[in-house]
Amino acid sequence: MENNQQNKEENLEKLKDVKNKNFFKALSHSVDGVIRAFKTERNLRIDYLIAICVLLASIVLGFDRTEFVCLCLTIGFVIFSEMMNSVAEYIVDLVTDKYDDRAKAAKDIAAGGVLISSTISVIVAYFLFADKLTNATTAIISSIFASKSHILFTIIFMIAILVVILKGLLGKGENYIHSGPSLNIALAFGLSTYACIITESYIVAAICGLLSFMIFGMKVRNTKAKTINMIYSALLGIILVLIVYQLVLIGPNIVELIKF
Repeated sequence: MENNQQNKEENLEKLKDVKNKNFFKALSHSVDGVIRAFKTERNLRIDYLIAICVLLASIVLGFDRTEFVCLCLTIGFVIFSEMMNSVAEYIVDLVTDKYDDRAKAAKDIAAGGVLISSTISVIVAYFLFADKLTNATTAIISSIFASKSHILFTIIFMIAILVVILKGLLGKGENYIHSGPSLNIALAFGLSTYACIITESYIVAAICGLLSFMIFGMKVRNTKAKTINMIYSALLGIILVLIVYQLVLIGPNIVELIKF
């Protein structure tokens, strides 16, 4: 009996601690709820990541105030519905630990709310981004085709030759193919750098950078390649493209320098 009474008193004390005595206490509990939801809910972490990417895209594409407000409301709506879904799951699990059709219905309805909010967010995103992305993509593709294509193939050829030379110089024994720089990584980062320079687009830079690092990660994970080799492979591709860009695309005419 004494133990039960002591437990009740402890629970009462805990309840006092979680009560909102003032505005700052309420704000502290709210922030705690947001952080706890982020730490415990995988889908919510994905939502936050998507929100960051979408907000960055809105800055790059030059959203006006109205478009930005619509975007923020949509993001908040999705995150709010995801958090309410988590609340429903916590409450149902707290009330019962056995299968019940009513418990299943509560969870399904909460998940349905997330589905509706996600569908609406996709529709809103389409109307906000469709025209801007179409215009940006058209400009990017035009700039790529308008560039000097022979320079692109020269860069690819030069990277391949340099990788072969370095593999031959740095390779030991018969295991030449796995020594020295990686052709895949050098080409990935070199071509990404070239695309960024030619298009002068933040969208291209973000996409190319992401794809290059994905190739980097897969190469290290799947082939057990040394990370240091992959790093200087990436630097090889980037530096070579920058040298070509300096000499050919924006640098002085070599013939004029010789005549001078």
